[in-house]
Amino acid sequence: MFKILIIADPKLAGGDLLERIVRLCEAGADAVLLRAKFLNEEDFHTLAISVKQICDKFGREFIINQFFNVACELKSSFWLTSAQIDLLQNLSDTSDEFGLNFAKFKDFKDMAAKFTAASRPALKIYAPAHDLAQAEISAQFADILIASHIFATSCKAGLRPKGPALIQEIKAHVNKQVYALGGINELNLHSVLEAGANGICLMSEAMRCENEKEFINGFLMGAKD
Repeated sequence: MFKILIIADPKLAGGDLLERIVRLCEAGADAVLLRAKFLNEEDFHTLAISVKQICDKFGREFIINQFFNVACELKSSFWLTSAQIDLLQNLSDTSDEFGLNFAKFKDFKDMAAKFTAASRPALKIYAPAHDLAQAEISAQFADILIASHIFATSCKAGLRPKGPALIQEIKAHVNKQVYALGGINELNLHSVLEAGANGICLMSEAMRCENEKEFINGFLMGAKD
């Protein structure tokens, strides 16, 4: 069964973000990524604690984007940015502004392996895959690759979408799970799954839908058609 990952962004959320995350978890979302690039680390940390509590309550995976120090402290899954992938590729000992360097990342991976060995909830690493070249680099560090953007989306206005072919290309060359991001809806879901996607990432519509249960159920039922 494919996974549904929600990208929770306070700037996009209609209404109370935490209440929306609760309803999305209740509806059946498998994981929640907290993305709030406009926040400083202290404010992000405070928000991350609240979101993690919700995810823990419903048994959902909690993922942190960009803020590596916070991910280490909260022992959450982590989503690398493209800049952070470049830093790791260069084996840099110099930390970025979010606390990431190669040595600290290696320690984080070791911690994640211990979690898995102890049968605790797995900590996973996610990384971008905007093309095959980046996918091959990201695969050196990540468990799950994010192929994007697959279809036209307002977040990438004016940029040509990659289409499901990107998923097929990555799956043919890289032995990693691949999640699709960008313009995914009930109408194009089948083409993404047929291309080999292991999961989908939903952001703008998930943050603005009027009924979270109907929204998530549309994807769950659509996959069965």
